[in-house]
Amino acid sequence: MSSQKYLAWFISIDTPLSLNALFANHPDLIEKFCNSFEKVYVVNFSKLKFFPNKKKIIQELDKNFKIPKNMEFFNPKNASDFSNFMKGKELIAINNMGRQLNDLKIHFLLARHKIKFVQISNIGNLQIYTKLKFFRWKTWIHKLNHDFSHKLVVFLSNFKIVPKIEIRFFTNSNIIKNSKTGFLKKILKRFNLLYAKELILINSRAFDIFKECKFKIDESQIVLLDQNLEHHERIKLYGHESPINIERHYFYLNKLLEKLSNLYNKRIVICIHPGADLEKKKKYFPNYEVVQYKTRENIYKAFIVLYFVTGAIVDALLLKKRIVSLYSKYNTDGSILTTSLKESIVYGILRMNIEDEKKIDKDKLLLQLDNCIKNYSNYIKSDIAPDGDNLGYKKMIRILKERFF
Repeated sequence: MSSQKYLAWFISIDTPLSLNALFANHPDLIEKFCNSFEKVYVVNFSKLKFFPNKKKIIQELDKNFKIPKNMEFFNPKNASDFSNFMKGKELIAINNMGRQLNDLKIHFLLARHKIKFVQISNIGNLQIYTKLKFFRWKTWIHKLNHDFSHKLVVFLSNFKIVPKIEIRFFTNSNIIKNSKTGFLKKILKRFNLLYAKELILINSRAFDIFKECKFKIDESQIVLLDQNLEHHERIKLYGHESPINIERHYFYLNKLLEKLSNLYNKRIVICIHPGADLEKKKKYFPNYEVVQYKTRENIYKAFIVLYFVTGAIVDALLLKKRIVSLYSKYNTDGSILTTSLKESIVYGILRMNIEDEKKIDKDKLLLQLDNCIKNYSNYIKSDIAPDGDNLGYKKMIRILKERFF
């Protein structure tokens, strides 16, 4: 019996609200894939880890999202369940799973089946650098687990113990360039020792949405992209923030927002992380509108975008909005401080302490922000829209169909 080819999206939903996070991060791409392929499977491997999360997982979609009619979900209970699912199917799978030690069991299983894997790295932002704290042993364990396990998966893939990635779609032109010119990369590629067999340059998802004019552009509001202080990865690395730090952090943040709102006579909108607690965030910002899953459309309406480290800032860069990178001494997450400094240099944006609200001069700040906009072009060309005028999703769909269907 011949196998039928299908597109699949492999995920591991092992934290609350992570299904919503999938749709929040890739709503347009999910829609485009479902419109272009007969059926799209979403396979959740959370129960197949070595030590699966036994807590109840929220898998109901928020009302902001709709499941396409030709999208089907499957949650294998064990290896046998997945094997039965694979009968009569040949999958081309978007690999959206982790590579930590706990995930290795899944990778071992997938190597036994006829699956072609691709990865999509189309956000276009800088990656967070994790600054280790020598006095916190849990941080070291998590960091070693993350780094070692990533290298272990690559090593095992060279012996066909776990599968390699056939194609990785990238927006970072420098990574593509280094893979072709770097001596070590050329050697590794020659002997098929890289995890991804091929890197293909595409434009970012922000570029695709911008080109198709999804949202109205204006300057009617000041937007804050708030950080999620209770993100599970952050807690693993740095622990829970102290109540007094949280209280002081939001005290000064609200003072800053009030000052900017009064100076420029603009309403404030707070956009929160897909995994954040909406009701709790509303308590932190009692005087402002707090929204979830509507970050992009609010960035399009921004007069100024204030943010802590987040990939969502790519939309503001592409739109050449006025941007302020915020930092706070009450946030003990070392990666935020390090990455915000790096971003301010690479993106060419203004960096501000949340306690500096008294130092703000209305005209001077606006002039600084307008001058910073001139710096965005290099990053846009290298990491957000490096592939000319080509729509990233169209290029991916075309290549997937040509190569695998």
